[in-house]
Amino acid sequence: MLKTIGQWIFPHTCCLCGQFSETDRDLCSVCWHLLPWITDRCYQCGVQLESNKVSIRCESCVVSPPSFDRLCALFAYQPPLPKLISAFKFYQKLAYGKILGELLADAILGQWYINTPLPEAIIPVPLHKKRLIKRGFNQSLELLWPLLKQRKIPLILDECFRSKNTRAQAKLSQEERQDNVKKAFQLKRVLPFEHVAIVDDVVTTGSTVNALSRILKDSGIELVDVWCIGRA
Repeated sequence: MLKTIGQWIFPHTCCLCGQFSETDRDLCSVCWHLLPWITDRCYQCGVQLESNKVSIRCESCVVSPPSFDRLCALFAYQPPLPKLISAFKFYQKLAYGKILGELLADAILGQWYINTPLPEAIIPVPLHKKRLIKRGFNQSLELLWPLLKQRKIPLILDECFRSKNTRAQAKLSQEERQDNVKKAFQLKRVLPFEHVAIVDDVVTTGSTVNALSRILKDSGIELVDVWCIGRA
């Protein structure tokens, strides 16, 4: 009753259209339906597949698979998602991160892992300490709070770190991205897990999560999943 009264006195406002939201989030049902949800995707790299595709993996993953085993993405990286991600990362709109994190938690618990066990631990893609100080927060970690309120899954933070202050990936070619993140991550110790998940806000070419997955696989971890909000 108190929650209902609170929503009536302080109604939610949709972060996309600016209208009052009839839901319990700052995202109305109309804008929820307009988001670029990924439906048919490659099981391994997460790219959108043609709806009539028979295989669960794209041709690229069949020929040259990445180091991670599965990538789950909520959306194609199309409008209005870039606006939300940019405001969240670069303009401290943490409320947007909360909404995206809630949608991510919904998918993880209600869709992606209905018939399979959750990973034993989660690794938010680490930021270099200089970038972390400049931004003030790790966006990948912020996205996880709604999930962690519902499931007690260990977070791997200090044990995995970015030792190389890489350039921003956005304006680099695929080859430059791969070279940029080469040897960018390190582990302080061998992790006592067989199955972990990496979390990033957007996966474009996959160079960053692939480099981190390779380090994890080389350390003995058997299964690496990737969770992200947007997939280019």
